[in-house]
Amino acid sequence: MDALKNLYSNSPRFFQNLYVTAYGIRNLSRFKKWDKLIGDIEFTERLERQGQIDFVEAKLKDMIAHAITHVPFYQKYSSLRADLDHLSAYEVLKELPITNKAVINEDPTAFLADNQEPGVISKTSGTTGIPFTIHMDKESFLLGDALWWRRTKWAGHQKGDWIARLVGDPVIPLQDRDPVNPWRVSWFDRRIYFSTFHLTEKTAVSIGEFLNRRKPAYIMGYPSALEILCHYLKQTGFQMDWDLKNVFFSSEPMHAHQEPIIREVFPAGIRGLYGSGERMVSAAQCAHGNYHLSLVDGYVEGQFGILDGVKPAAVTTLTNKLMPLIRYEVGDEIETQPDLECPCGRTLPVISPIITKHEDYIITPSGRKIAPSAVVWAFIHQDIKDINKSQVVQEDERTVKVYLNTDQESYLKYRDVLKNSMTDVFFGEMDVEVVKTERIDVMKSGKSRFIVNKMRHKFHDVSTGSDPGQD
Repeated sequence: MDALKNLYSNSPRFFQNLYVTAYGIRNLSRFKKWDKLIGDIEFTERLERQGQIDFVEAKLKDMIAHAITHVPFYQKYSSLRADLDHLSAYEVLKELPITNKAVINEDPTAFLADNQEPGVISKTSGTTGIPFTIHMDKESFLLGDALWWRRTKWAGHQKGDWIARLVGDPVIPLQDRDPVNPWRVSWFDRRIYFSTFHLTEKTAVSIGEFLNRRKPAYIMGYPSALEILCHYLKQTGFQMDWDLKNVFFSSEPMHAHQEPIIREVFPAGIRGLYGSGERMVSAAQCAHGNYHLSLVDGYVEGQFGILDGVKPAAVTTLTNKLMPLIRYEVGDEIETQPDLECPCGRTLPVISPIITKHEDYIITPSGRKIAPSAVVWAFIHQDIKDINKSQVVQEDERTVKVYLNTDQESYLKYRDVLKNSMTDVFFGEMDVEVVKTERIDVMKSGKSRFIVNKMRHKFHDVSTGSDPGQD
């Protein structure tokens, strides 16, 4: 994999576009699989409430029975098998413990089923700062992709529509610090991949011109990256000259200070998507602004009003028998609204917009604003693991400290590679220090930030006019 990355990074732009296009050809077959899966579960979008309860309960019962039989961590609860015969699965579920990343990281193998074939290994680092590796069967992984694709279909996607992406795709080598064209294009699946790492006022000019030429039907991005781009585009006098169907966002919440500038620059509907790297809970925003749970991938306690919701949210997978996570804290607070009826006509359970951490940006001396989810790439790119928690702090204009809560062996193993990777992400403009620590500071809510910018007010005062506030 590293050899392929190096080959791509060292290839001329023409060949990089060919590689991206080849990836697009692969996407075409994935689209067909996703469309079939979406068609197979379409009936769940109109189920009456009792039908939803029965549908989920059957899957819960099957998953609990499987876990207490084949998963070491849950085998000590095998006595619950008898309860499954005469109690509802929702009642039995309450007898199982709540788990989280920290619990599972103590002994990950205890959560692997003994009767399943090896599947897909997915690493989550996100903005929780706690690394986590999940094993899932290929069907669950594919379903996760299909459910995220369903939002696009709900928004009216047609064959041939172009989608511009600003979601952390490392399509421009970091050694190219001042690219003329900070994007790569895949013609077969109609994708424009913009680099979130290369957003500057200069590149925004070329991005705006390219958008007006290509006229994508959708623009997809991290809210922080979209906000950065829109501020730059506004400064350059950009005017959109085509009808944009929708702006999509995911991976981060859309904060109140971000939405106005995005709507001003890209006057179109904005639709969010909530999901987790574990692919066991997802919710897509419909045209009326409501977030509908997918129903088929996981059960969020409280979604039917049968069990009270807990904070952080406890979710149970309905599909992944390879590593069944039961009553698993995804790290976010999910407020269910079981009595809300959406005008869109879908009966899928509704949740409030996700309450999660507000992340800062890293701002380099030249004025580059590096989005939080782009910083995560430094961890993923180096396959960082065995870290309990991490935090990236911008101390001043030129200094970033990366705090790692881990043992001495892992700290020494990753210190230099992480420093080099972070230095690349910040284009060599920041002095990066990797520090071993026993604790990561938390906010009043009890959560910790992945990124803290102690110069944050300088960006907010100048760029948004909003009060930086206190967390």
